[in-house]
Amino acid sequence: MTTLCQEFDELIGETRLHSTERQELLERIVIEARARRPLLALLGQLLNTDRETTLRTLATGLPGAGPGTARQETFRCPDGACDRTAVPPPAGAVPRCAVLGRLMERG
Repeated sequence: MTTLCQEFDELIGETRLHSTERQELLERIVIEARARRPLLALLGQLLNTDRETTLRTLATGLPGAGPGTARQETFRCPDGACDRTAVPPPAGAVPRCAVLGRLMERG
């Protein structure tokens, strides 16, 4: 229940990208959660996993929920005047050109 509560908004957003059947299953999960009834079997259906796999999955967070992992991006000079590239930390701020003070471009 804790995992569902913490990641509920993200789960709804992810489920909206799926079939009507999966959206209806999520609605059933919400009804059962509000009634404080067991959710493990329904979450297993949502995740297409057996009981043990569902338990392990929930221990690490619901798929499609949570902050996710940003992919690494490189940035280059905003006007092509130099060959500098910058690689900020994942989901970090876009680097700026030291000379112009402008944001660097993805590249």
